[in-house]
Amino acid sequence: MRIHTTGKVTDNLHVLGSSAYPIYLLDLPQQPAIFESGISCLGQVYVEAVRSVLGDRQPAYLFISHAHWDHAGSAAYLKQAFPDMQIAASPLAAATLQRPGAVKVITQINSEGLSFVKLEDGFDYSRLIAEPFRTFEVDLPLHDGQVVEIDDTTSVQVLATPGHTRDHLSYYLPRQRVLVAVEAGGYMSSSGQIEPEFVADYDAYVESGRRLAQLPAEILLQGHNIVFTGREEISDFFSRSIRETVAYHDRIYELLDQEQGDIEQAVQRLKAERWDNVEGFKQDEYVYVLNLKAQVKHLADRLKAKDSGRQ
Repeated sequence: MRIHTTGKVTDNLHVLGSSAYPIYLLDLPQQPAIFESGISCLGQVYVEAVRSVLGDRQPAYLFISHAHWDHAGSAAYLKQAFPDMQIAASPLAAATLQRPGAVKVITQINSEGLSFVKLEDGFDYSRLIAEPFRTFEVDLPLHDGQVVEIDDTTSVQVLATPGHTRDHLSYYLPRQRVLVAVEAGGYMSSSGQIEPEFVADYDAYVESGRRLAQLPAEILLQGHNIVFTGREEISDFFSRSIRETVAYHDRIYELLDQEQGDIEQAVQRLKAERWDNVEGFKQDEYVYVLNLKAQVKHLADRLKAKDSGRQ
């Protein structure tokens, strides 16, 4: 089954804020945990949604997958609202949040969020506020293979899943069989199209997807729009995602060959094929093209490196 809306996934797992830019709340009696922090202009919406579930209780953890604008956007806002909460992420994400250039990009895109975020039908846009992105400290650095024991019923296994970004972490809760893979395993849009999400490293991305596919997850939380439930549905998604990634890789090389290595021309042709006519929710054009250029350039550089190695 695919869940496209906010609300309960299980008795204690909730999609909050917006299905387009969600945060996920695991409501545990003593140590509730949030996964992802979405975008800054939804900060107050997230806080109100968390409080509607927890009441006066505070979340104990905020697990962040990677330091992109739409996954770390409201972390500082959530921390201000819930000061006892520990923010957990990779050391690479913590380092990114200290780099002025990276912070500038995250801040800029979040500042434009009010004008271009596309949320689900029926969302009350009057609830959005011009909350600027603020950087934050990572309280709990996480490493591949680490296990965070939240309580007697719940542990979180940390998996380094680079490829989309170099700092990307996924989280697996073995007792609940919940996998928070976000962009590491690919992204299915509301139209059903699967978007390969390697921005930093194609080979690492494919390896990460295959690693995640081996987990016996019954619930898969991707970065936007859809929650998958059921082992068969999740297995099918990962199989399709890996196949689509390989085909997408091949198409980029085909276009680069046709355009004699012209990255800009290859980007425009790929955008026309995969973004221009997509129906339903899709990334903002500026953000999509930014990531697409990074993908095409990465594969072009990868090809040059291989060619140089043969000489």
